Amino acid sequence: MKYSILYKTEEKDILRNVIYDLSIDRTVANISGDARRNEYFCNIVSKPLTKKENIEYRREILADFINIPGLFESCKTVFNRYDKLKADWLELKGSGNMRTGDNSSEVMLEYTYSSLKVTALFPKTILSFFSTVCEILSKYEITSGGLCSIRDYCSEMINNKSLNEIVEIASMFMYNSVDDYDFELGCKINGILEVYASDIFGVTKRTNKKNGIFTVLKKRKKEEGRSETEDVNCVEDSAFILGESLHTIDSMLEDITDNIYSTFYGIARELDFYDVALKYINFLEKAFGEYTYAEISDNSELRFEGLYDLLLASEGKDVLYPNNFDFASNCGALIRGKNNTGKTTFLRSLGTAQLFTQAGLPVAAKKAVMPVFEAVFTHFSSAEEEFKAGDEAGRFESEVRMVSNIMDSLMPRSLILLNETFQTTAYDEGSRGMVYILKALMKTTSRFVFVTHLPDLFDMLDEKVIKLESAAGDNPFTIKEI
Repeated sequence: MKYSILYKTEEKDILRNVIYDLSIDRTVANISGDARRNEYFCNIVSKPLTKKENIEYRREILADFINIPGLFESCKTVFNRYDKLKADWLELKGSGNMRTGDNSSEVMLEYTYSSLKVTALFPKTILSFFSTVCEILSKYEITSGGLCSIRDYCSEMINNKSLNEIVEIASMFMYNSVDDYDFELGCKINGILEVYASDIFGVTKRTNKKNGIFTVLKKRKKEEGRSETEDVNCVEDSAFILGESLHTIDSMLEDITDNIYSTFYGIARELDFYDVALKYINFLEKAFGEYTYAEISDNSELRFEGLYDLLLASEGKDVLYPNNFDFASNCGALIRGKNNTGKTTFLRSLGTAQLFTQAGLPVAAKKAVMPVFEAVFTHFSSAEEEFKAGDEAGRFESEVRMVSNIMDSLMPRSLILLNETFQTTAYDEGSRGMVYILKALMKTTSRFVFVTHLPDLFDMLDEKVIKLESAAGDNPFTIKEI
């Protein structure tokens, strides 16, 4: 079992190239100065959750971090330490396996026992971690299902009889040497009396360390008058059999510990998402004084009131113009208007709000109702910088390929955001090419919003498309229905 504070149930891991088009990377960079965490945050946002239960799951955990001072920092500290345990473990294991070139059974036994001593440290360390996490999460009045399940699991593991037995067994080897114990071995031999398997059936603490395994064998040589060769062979065979048996215990403890350890490994990285999310919410409070979580609609309802553009807000613009929008029963929306009148800003704010909603985050609006889309696709021609000015043929061909890729990748209930697509071609050619694409989209369960300079499209599409334009006069930079 592996716990996650980002996902309650498994999601499709489909990455879309939408962050750049919507300038979410720039927005996040303006809000948070931690490039590593920002990159991870953007990566998570770019993969919208498609299950309502996962959206609620994140919202609940985020609410705990917001409402309980000190909880997030405590979790970050303890889980960061936890994620370093394995690296420390591997480093110790590596340092303990520095060999001198002597591959005798006695030396191999010594290295095996040294490895076992390192392995034996970690069951106890992990059990101690469970106690710490349980103590932290029990100290606060958490309500989220995700954090409560981690607390309850840790409580169960603290009292788990099997885990405590493993810790007890491991503790036997932590601070002692191989000569501190008597080992009871069971061996399997073949037809020519060769040992091919061995197991340890009992381990007893020695009261007299002088009677270690090799000391006893040497005493027996003197008492029985055995030859030096016989003694060497006996010692080698005994060391080999014991070494193999201890290696089995080492491997078993390592596998068990690694499986238990993987339960919480990676949560420290997931907390990076919440770290940036908390900074984002702090930014919303300072910039707008409030924020809202969009209501998740069970149908295709998509509407918002007083939605602001996060990029402009994060850049410290003095005057911001919020927008209202209601898709109603329309399949798509067309937006026209003069340059620099807020069309792209509107499209960007809509896309950002949709992605943030499906990431379990609040949006910069007074009210919002958002559906869950299976995928979000974008094409912002104004964001493409790879073409030189005047290379209209190359740009147009690229736009055709990009739109074709979107159509090929289309999923049920997708949101497609297009900004000035086919802007480099003639009006009539662009309109004829685009109208077939938009009509094809209208026959699906997907929705599109298209900011365009192609005026013919407004007459070529029927009443299932809402037609908007950027306003002027007293309300500049806002989008109104024609």
